[in-house]
Amino acid sequence: MYISQLKITNYRGIKNTREINLAKFSSIVGKNDAGKTIVLNAIATFLDIKSFPITSTDFNDLNKSIDFEFDLKSENIVELLESKTKSKVKKTDGLEEFIQDLVFENSIIYKRVIAGPSKLWNKELILMNDYVKEEIQGLYFKTDEEITAIIEKNRIEIPVQGKGRNSKAEKIKYIKEYFKAEERANIWIEDDMKISTLFPDVEMFKADYGLEADTKFKTASVTEIEEYFTREQVRFQVFQQEINTEMKREANILKSYMLEYASNLKDIEITPNVSWKDAIKSVDVSFQFNGDEKFIPMTHKGTGYRRLFMVARFRYLAQKNKGNNIIYLIEEPETFLHPTAQQDLLNALKELSIDNQVVTTTHSPVFAGATHIDGVVLCSKLEQSNYENAIIGNEQEFLFKIIDELGIKPSFNLRDDFEKILFVEGQDDGTFYKLIATHLLESDLSKVLILPCGGSSVESFINIEYFKKNGRELYLLLDSDKGLKVRDPKKPILQQQIVDNFNTNFGSAYSLKKSNIEYYFHPSALKRYYFNLKDEKIEIFKDDDDLKEFFKDKGINKKHNVEIFNTMTKEEWQEVVEQELIDFLTMLK
Repeated sequence: MYISQLKITNYRGIKNTREINLAKFSSIVGKNDAGKTIVLNAIATFLDIKSFPITSTDFNDLNKSIDFEFDLKSENIVELLESKTKSKVKKTDGLEEFIQDLVFENSIIYKRVIAGPSKLWNKELILMNDYVKEEIQGLYFKTDEEITAIIEKNRIEIPVQGKGRNSKAEKIKYIKEYFKAEERANIWIEDDMKISTLFPDVEMFKADYGLEADTKFKTASVTEIEEYFTREQVRFQVFQQEINTEMKREANILKSYMLEYASNLKDIEITPNVSWKDAIKSVDVSFQFNGDEKFIPMTHKGTGYRRLFMVARFRYLAQKNKGNNIIYLIEEPETFLHPTAQQDLLNALKELSIDNQVVTTTHSPVFAGATHIDGVVLCSKLEQSNYENAIIGNEQEFLFKIIDELGIKPSFNLRDDFEKILFVEGQDDGTFYKLIATHLLESDLSKVLILPCGGSSVESFINIEYFKKNGRELYLLLDSDKGLKVRDPKKPILQQQIVDNFNTNFGSAYSLKKSNIEYYFHPSALKRYYFNLKDEKIEIFKDDDDLKEFFKDKGINKKHNVEIFNTMTKEEWQEVVEQELIDFLTMLK
């Protein structure tokens, strides 16, 4: 579950309601004091008010409440809601139909309201599509007697025959049929079902302390240790039994001594109260570098080192795939980092955002340039903080606003012997196309400058606009993303729009026939690389299959794609690569 949109009212520098759209990986850009951090703090407080309480200084106007309204999206939102609502609405009472009234385009819309400084919300509400007429609002929460009363009052006829004729769900069905012409609207209802317990956890990293000892890192580490204690309960029960045995032995000795003073003593029992999860109170991190005689606490090292530790930390979290339901809020992740380390951190965060959500504030062209346009938020301040997202039709205008804001200038040094420039989505894509050219065209594309541009990211538009004036022929190769059409129907359309725009305004572009480069894995290559698949029956992947679950089930790691492609023979390349792609690459020879 991740936040796709939030509305903030009367919070810090925001007076009137401001609406912000987010993606799984988002970058908020803008000048200092424009209101970027407001968004991170609002998310943190919305998800964990006990750790991020509301104070008097958080109110723009102390006489009004702070309102947070969040859209939380998930591919399996119906299953999640069913797990929380079935205690309030039984399946036989129309649970499935009830849940549909809570879901808006794979999202739930939730509001939290607070009237004064506190760690508790005054109101927690969820949006439901329901009847405007109060008499028939909340049908699924009404008792059988109330449902029967509605039927009798309105003389609603219910057939006596048929399965389920006496069930509450059946009665509600006929009530809704009778009132189908009645006006419906989206209405806020109290969250008596505790749907908020489905919300993601949150971790926030501020720019000013860069993973000091008092940051969330310690909390997260202690949490991991608690998870270990929970997971290893059987082993710790053995330890506890040994402790109890030792305490019994000590009690017997004490009893023998005490009987000298109290002859009526029958027995002594010493019972230790063991709480393994409380065994670790804090976690200290120390470094020892060349030239250090001993380990130096992280708090005694420079902020740059602490930020480098954060890079490693996020890479670890991405590898561990921790949580699957965590939102990471990171303020100015580029602070104190060398540009190459910025790129390493960026890679870690983007990998982390596959299963979680990552929201950053940044002044860095590296971060903003690698963020998909749907995840870029431009923040400005005029009387109050304002936020802007790209909308359909103004994408390029929006991108140039980002360029003006960040002062981005292209940093590529072109070598004079490059005759053509090929823009690709990522570094592995460039290797993929070179391998095809080598095997099928007997060319290494040595006269082509291949530049990863992130597809529809900010950086891609900036670079292409710049290189248009460079005098070299420009080419673009993009994934078609056909396999995402069910999960994200807009993505294939957007990719094709980019290709069409490039063909019209810049040069020659081609969208892969298959969804992305991993769809070109030859089954034989997969079986060679993954020993556990050697007996599997795997067909050549179809162009628009959704392979996410297949890859996950088979243990196929897309990070190994170059290594897999390197094992493929000329004949295998010929089987999986379409002629149109070969023709396009021929133009680059």
